[in-house]
Amino acid sequence: MELICLQIDIARQKESVEYIKSYIDFAKSSGYNTLIVYLENAVRTEDTAFFKEEESYSPEEISLFVDYAEERGMDVIPAFENLGHLEQFMKYPQFADISECIDGASVGRELYPFALGTCGCTSNPRLYEITDKYITDVCKLFHSKYVHMGLDEPFDFAVCARCRAETEKGKTKADLFYEHVMHSYELVKSMGKTMLMWDDFFEYADIADRLPRDIVLCDWNYNFVADIPSGHWTNRIRKDWFDYYDRLGFRYMFCAYANGGSCTYNVDTLTEYAEKYHPMGAILTSWEKSDCFYLGTYPLIAYAGKKWNGEIGSEQDCLAVYRDVVGSETCAEKLLTLQTPSFYGGYTDVDEVCENDNLTKTVLRNGIYASLPVLKRSAAKARGLQKDVVTDIYDYYSWIFLGLRLEKLGTKIFDFYETNTVKKEYLYKRIDALICGYAELEKNERFLWEKYRRGIISRDNALDKKYGDIRNKLLRIRASVEKSEGEGVLYADLMLHDGFGTPRVEIRCKYDGERNEKQIYKGGIKSSMAGFESGGCYTLRFRTENKKPEYIIFSLWGESALYPMHFRYSYNDKKAVVRKAERLSGHVENEKNLLYNDTRFATMGYDDGIMHFNNVALSKERSRVKIFFE
Repeated sequence: MELICLQIDIARQKESVEYIKSYIDFAKSSGYNTLIVYLENAVRTEDTAFFKEEESYSPEEISLFVDYAEERGMDVIPAFENLGHLEQFMKYPQFADISECIDGASVGRELYPFALGTCGCTSNPRLYEITDKYITDVCKLFHSKYVHMGLDEPFDFAVCARCRAETEKGKTKADLFYEHVMHSYELVKSMGKTMLMWDDFFEYADIADRLPRDIVLCDWNYNFVADIPSGHWTNRIRKDWFDYYDRLGFRYMFCAYANGGSCTYNVDTLTEYAEKYHPMGAILTSWEKSDCFYLGTYPLIAYAGKKWNGEIGSEQDCLAVYRDVVGSETCAEKLLTLQTPSFYGGYTDVDEVCENDNLTKTVLRNGIYASLPVLKRSAAKARGLQKDVVTDIYDYYSWIFLGLRLEKLGTKIFDFYETNTVKKEYLYKRIDALICGYAELEKNERFLWEKYRRGIISRDNALDKKYGDIRNKLLRIRASVEKSEGEGVLYADLMLHDGFGTPRVEIRCKYDGERNEKQIYKGGIKSSMAGFESGGCYTLRFRTENKKPEYIIFSLWGESALYPMHFRYSYNDKKAVVRKAERLSGHVENEKNLLYNDTRFATMGYDDGIMHFNNVALSKERSRVKIFFE
C-alpha cells in the first residue's frame, strides 16, 4: 500500500510538541510512513491570531514537528473541516455568523451541545471567505501533496432559510453537498495538491459517481466487519463501497479506530474486508483525547502498522508485537483475549432509570473483572513507557468495568424500590466501592497528565468534568437511596435493531385521582447494547411515585424509530398491566400490540435516515401514545 497512516487529533486536545515528536517516533518504528494531523482550528494564523494559545499552535510550533517527521522519512498530511465540525470556530464571536443554525434552525441529531450547531452554511459567502483563507495559510506549513478536507458528519447541513431557498428552487440537499465538495476540491487543486475526504455522508447524499476520480475517498468503520461494513447512521445503509469505488475508478483508503484498550477486532475484520479489493492505503484514526490519552492505543498502533506492512503472519507475531510494547507476555496474552466495543455508554442515573442486565454485559463484566488484576500487576512491574501504556489500558478497562457495575447496581436499586428485598446497607457498600474505584482512576490519569501534558489544560475542562460528574452522580444516588422507602416502577420492554439513531423520549404519568400529569423521565432511550453492535429487545425501568397509575404518555422524537413492545407498572406491592393504547400524534403504527406481553411491537417514528437528512424537521416531530393501565 502506498500510504500507511497514523492519525493524531490535536484539534480536540492540545499536545506538547515534544510529545508529538515521540508519537512520530513510535509511528515510524511501527511501520507507518504518514502522519495525518487533524487540525480544525488548532493553528493561529495571521487572520486567527485571537485563537486561544492554550488550545492552539503557532505556525512555528507546527513546523517543528512537521520538519521532525519529514527528517525521519514520514509524510505529514493536514486534515481540516470546512462544513461539519466547525463548532470550535463558531465559539469565537468573529466567526459565529458562519453557522448553519444562526437563525435558530433545528439541529437534526442533536449530538453536540453547541448553541450554533456544528455545521457551516454553504449559502453564506463568509464561510468560504474564512475557511478558504485559513486552509490555504495553514497548508503552507505542510509539504505533503495531500490535504484531507474532512467533510464528515454534517448533520445539520442545509437547514437554514438561505439553504432552504436553494432547495425550493429545485436543488436537492445532495446537490448542495456535491457543490460544497467540488468547492473544496477546487481549493485543494489550486494549491497543486490532492484531496482526501471521508465518505460517510455518501450514505445520505450518494454523489460519488459525480465526483472527480482523483479525490481519494477515506472509508472509516470502527466496528466489527462481517462480509461488508454496516453503515454509520440511521438505518445503517449497507453497501459494498470498495467494489463500487473500484468500478468507478477511485483511489480509496480504509480507516480503522485505535481502541483505547488496543482491541484488535476492528483492525482485523476491516483489513480482511479491504484485502479483497484495491485500497491505496490505510489509516489508524484516534479522536478526542481531552479526558484520556493515546498511550493505551500503542499496542494496537504497533500491531496495525506491522500488519499493514505484511509483517504479521501468525498469532505468535501478534503476541510478540504486544509483548514488546507492554513488556510482559502474560499481559500481552490477556490483552489479545479482551474485546470491548469501540464506544460503550450505559445509564449512569441509575436511581432514576436502569437497564436490565443481560448475558452479553455479564460476560464482558466478568471478563474484565478477571483481567484487571493481571493488568495491575503488569503495570506495577513495568518501567518507563511500558508502565504508562499498561496503566492507561488498565484505566480504560476499569472505566468500562465500573460503568457495567454501576448499571448492575441500578437493577439492585430498582429491586429495592419495588420489593424492599435489597438492604440499604448493601447499596451503600456498592456505591462506596464505585466511588473508590473512580478515585483510583482519577489518580492514575492525573499522574499521566502531569507527566505527558504538564502545563497543558484539558480542552473544555473535560478531565475535571469526567470525574466530577460521576462523583456527584454517585453521591446523589446514595442520597436518593437513603431517603427512599419504596417507589413505583414502570417497566418498558423495547426493541431497537438500529442502535445508531438518536431516539429520545419523554414519559409523563397521570396518577389515579390526581389532576395533572407529571414527567417521570426525559432523555435517551437506547440500550447500552448498541455499542456491542447487538440490536434487539431490552427492558428499561423508570422510577415513579408509589401510586396507582391511570395512564402514561410516551413521546418519541429524534432521528430514529423505536419499537416499544409492552409496558408494566409496579406500585405499592401491586401490578398494573396495559388495558388500552391510543395513538395521539406523529407516526405510530400497531399501537394495539402494546397490550400483549410477547414479541409483538408497535412502531414509533421514522427509521429512514435519508428521509431525516432531507427533512431535518422530522427529528422534532413528536410521536405519542397514551397507555392506560388496569
